[in-house]
Amino acid sequence: MAFRSMTGFGRSQGKVGPYDVTLEVKSVNHRFSEFTIRLPREWALFEDNLRSRLQTAVSRGRVDLFVNVADFAVTAVDIDVNWPLLDALLKAEQGLVARLCAPAERQTAREWLMYPGVLIQRKAELDEGQIAEALCSLLDTALAQLVKVRCDEGARLAENCQGKLAMLETHLAAVQARGPLAVEEKRQTLARRIAELGIEMDPARMLQEVLLFAERSAIDEELVRLQSHIVAFREAMANQEPVGRRLDFLVQEMHRETNTIGAKSADPEIAQRVVEMKVIVEQLREQVQNIE
Repeated sequence: MAFRSMTGFGRSQGKVGPYDVTLEVKSVNHRFSEFTIRLPREWALFEDNLRSRLQTAVSRGRVDLFVNVADFAVTAVDIDVNWPLLDALLKAEQGLVARLCAPAERQTAREWLMYPGVLIQRKAELDEGQIAEALCSLLDTALAQLVKVRCDEGARLAENCQGKLAMLETHLAAVQARGPLAVEEKRQTLARRIAELGIEMDPARMLQEVLLFAERSAIDEELVRLQSHIVAFREAMANQEPVGRRLDFLVQEMHRETNTIGAKSADPEIAQRVVEMKVIVEQLREQVQNIE
């Protein structure tokens, strides 16, 4: 199974018995799987079979299936002649002619058929198995189109996500490099202020202040976890199973770590990087919401 979007559409047309049938299936993103089937009431018994096929093809998303039948009310019929009635009519006519001693008018076959009840119309009986087979065949065709659209869109989403991950790693590397520099700049700033104020300060006390700042602003663990989430994201994208929920979880964790980095660091440059990282993570979240 390729990386797939939850958005897609498929359509097929064909004959189901005497009927011209158009079948459409469309899907949109949804947290779980949800299937809605709309078909003629007379074919309600085939719904479970169609639903089973949908569930096999789609593991996540809202899927709507529409089965439209052209002129469903105009069904195919078998027409028979009511021979007993026609014989009775002929016999009655002959009796009437004999009794009235009147010449019989010559009637055409069409005129005889126009007598009420001479023609018997019966709905053609359709085999349920044949209907089910034809419907499933049409559905398979539409589903093949749907899956292709979802796969094509999924490929575009995957490419987009890879680009976002690369951008996120660029900012992450910059933050990693900036961390030690921020601590050193803090030490220099503290020393300069003390000198400007003309205050003598024990070097050990200054070192303690710098170490306290470094401890409060330490983001090494968050950076490591964020990098591990990026690696896990890429690994999930290569998985052949549906990974939408997994990616959604990873994006939430990325968001958590990015927020923590921003909260712990007082460095303006890191803060600016964090803003960019948050934007990227939010863009990833939007993409992931449409992944199966």
